[in-house]
Amino acid sequence: MYKMQYSEPMFKDKVLKDKTIVVTGGGTGLGKSMSTYFSQLGANIVITSRKLDVLKKTAEEIETETGGRVLAVACDVRKEDEVKALLAETLKEFGAVNGLLNNAAGNFISPTERLSPKAFSVILDIVLKGTINCTLTFGKHWIEQKSPATVLNIVT
Repeated sequence: MYKMQYSEPMFKDKVLKDKTIVVTGGGTGLGKSMSTYFSQLGANIVITSRKLDVLKKTAEEIETETGGRVLAVACDVRKEDEVKALLAETLKEFGAVNGLLNNAAGNFISPTERLSPKAFSVILDIVLKGTINCTLTFGKHWIEQKSPATVLNIVT
């Protein structure tokens, strides 16, 4: 069996220095892993979800591991006013935002025959409406500021 070996990392050290990236669903799982990697690359990180206690613990872990700055902000991405507050807190803390990773998801284990229409709607509201709320709010800010930025949408 062939084993691939890499002599260099994918990105150069500190390639994201002085950049700020907001990660929805950043307290656990893939969002936490990507936030940690962005921080290792030098970015300021803003992690958000509905659970502030989880976010604070994750922010502390990432800061300890990487030495970077991580801001934890509770936000329900389904609510446009909370997303606007997230943007405002990010700008207050870091002065700018350069990237948005839409990673928030509503997941729970349930056999299909027990999945209610309401439960399905909650999942759609978080994944789809949350992505729309964040992308529109941040996108309008970037357009107004004539600022280049990047949006990455994770659908799991």
